[in-house]
Amino acid sequence: MSKRPGRTLLGTLLFLSAAYPAAARVDVTLDAASLNDLLTVMAPSEVRVPLTEGRSVTLQLHDLKVTGFDPTEGQKQEGFVLTSVRLKVPELSVDMPLTPRLSLQVADKNGKKVAFLRFEKVLVPLPFTGSVDVAPLVPVLPLPTDTSWTVAAESGNVRVRTVLTEARMGAKNIRLTFDLEAAKAP
Repeated sequence: MSKRPGRTLLGTLLFLSAAYPAAARVDVTLDAASLNDLLTVMAPSEVRVPLTEGRSVTLQLHDLKVTGFDPTEGQKQEGFVLTSVRLKVPELSVDMPLTPRLSLQVADKNGKKVAFLRFEKVLVPLPFTGSVDVAPLVPVLPLPTDTSWTVAAESGNVRVRTVLTEARMGAKNIRLTFDLEAAKAP
């Protein structure tokens, strides 16, 4: 038995992708804990929003956490990631908990599919103006879909690349499906 099962699995995947290119497919599952780890490093801690006459306000996002998944909602039923976040706007003395939804989006970029999470309807109640939706001001959060690495194989270095084929939301996770492409490394 191999002492390094991960290396054996990777070797098997590489062999299959070289021998049977259409058969090399991998699913990556992102549950709430995995997404929380990603969001910690992906989500901006603050966003500067320009106003008129050179003024601006700062949206500070603190403690963004995934609280669940709703796979049946959205305009195209793409599903929502349910979250909680503490929003601070120091210039307006705003400090409040919010529960925004993030939609799972898949788009074509330069002939390749990419997946990302987009904030949908983040309503901030303000005393004089009423609620303001700040979702369009927060950047999208890309999911890891474009990856390649080089593996030292017996026959020489092999470059392995992932190609996103599908992104689906379930009741407990997001599943990203990739084809693996393998070729001799230059």
